[in-house]
Amino acid sequence: MFPWALMLFVFTPLIRPFHWSRLLWTYLVPIIPLVLLFDGVVSCLRTYRPQELREIIKKLSGIEYQWEVGEHSKGSGQAPITYLIGCPQGVSPS
Repeated sequence: MFPWALMLFVFTPLIRPFHWSRLLWTYLVPIIPLVLLFDGVVSCLRTYRPQELREIIKKLSGIEYQWEVGEHSKGSGQAPITYLIGCPQGVSPS
């Protein structure tokens, strides 16, 4: 999340339409970068592992669904992406 917040300082002047207030809240009083950083860190903390998603699914009641839970990783050094796909029984996920 830190590189994304730092990139904001580089790309802010390129955002169109140009507003002086955007420069004020980015450079003089860095509210926008701080809010972006806070939002990104909190979002990362709210993610679930596949086992946690399976526990949540066990507690569900009502319409029967077919669930697929897993992680997808593109390569070494990259964080895996956790996914949860739910389809009504008899319909396969595409």
